[in-house]
Amino acid sequence: MKLNKYIAFGALLAGLVSFTQGQVVVNITGATAFRDAAHNTIVALMQENAGTCLRERADITLPGGSSASNLRIYKGTIDGVLYTIRCTFSGSTQGILDVADQNAIHFLKTDTTTAADNNTDSTLVLNTNTETAAPDMAFSDVDKLLSARPTATLGGGPVGVVPFMFVGGVNIPAGVTNMTDQIHNTLWSLGSAPASLLSGVAADATTTVYATGRSNGSGTRASILSETRYGSFNNIVQFDGSRAGTDGNGTVGSATIFASSGNSGHTSNSGVKSMLTRTPAANQVFVSYLTISDALTATGYDATTGVSTGGQGAKALTYNGVRYSPDNVNRGAYTLWGAQQLYIKNGASQDVNDFYIDLKAGLQNATYLGTAGLPTSGLAVERTGGDGGTILPLE
Repeated sequence: MKLNKYIAFGALLAGLVSFTQGQVVVNITGATAFRDAAHNTIVALMQENAGTCLRERADITLPGGSSASNLRIYKGTIDGVLYTIRCTFSGSTQGILDVADQNAIHFLKTDTTTAADNNTDSTLVLNTNTETAAPDMAFSDVDKLLSARPTATLGGGPVGVVPFMFVGGVNIPAGVTNMTDQIHNTLWSLGSAPASLLSGVAADATTTVYATGRSNGSGTRASILSETRYGSFNNIVQFDGSRAGTDGNGTVGSATIFASSGNSGHTSNSGVKSMLTRTPAANQVFVSYLTISDALTATGYDATTGVSTGGQGAKALTYNGVRYSPDNVNRGAYTLWGAQQLYIKNGASQDVNDFYIDLKAGLQNATYLGTAGLPTSGLAVERTGGDGGTILPLE
């Protein structure tokens, strides 16, 4: 990374500021899975050599969304260039579509007031605090071949590994410990099934398990449907429920099928987690899939020991009898993962391309990745045929 040439910030270090002159604006969209990893890396790039990253974030429900989306803005210098980085995380395949077609989507305004320590959720209003612009880049949990623009000419490639985990919601029967590809396909084709199908315990037949999950533009959803051989483009049936309280201390009302005969879903992983970490109605439980970072928070699962303590009431499930751990992913035993892609539009300026290079390199740092994913450098295996393909040892 070229991190040794920085402009002194001077007045920017003191309190709230807003600047628009001389900036290079980079707009990023796509997968929520690497949201925190992108945040950590962008902040680190701008803070190198005593630099400052000024930032703001907001949860705003975007048009067509069923829950709030995370909008973020960062201002600072990288390689002596003054950047304003804006992120709107809406889902992988939707992000690829928006970059390929250069669709105008909502970002926080470039003159948004920011502060060095302002990184908490803000109550901002759509249209008043946002403006529309075409994205320059998109994170994606899946290859563009699984998107609505499979032949789009885009730059970029893999920047990390994104593991997923199946998670049982609050009150899931004790006998439900594992998800198989076949049970997944049954459950998501019907939308619900008796818990005894998952546990093998006859008494669990009085409890109904409801499938919930991500919307059709989600790379997480496409990855799961690919890995289970369900088919990334096939319709599924998922349920929602009215929610009260907070994760780990709230309730979910009776299960209600999503619109479009159930084929739609939550616009972010946080929406899925909110279903799994609240107490559901009597004789109802929810099950779904989450990115590892959200799964660890929801379940209190320790990837090193395999033991769950604390968490928010949800339950970590094994997949085809194998538990999640970085070693199990890297060695090929745990197969519920995809490659995180970072695509960039054709014709991007040199400054935008330079930022892409720095961001891609930064995402190989395990510290910046946190629990969001794993560096590609640790893999001792590879997938053939793209997402959901056969896993083979690296030669």
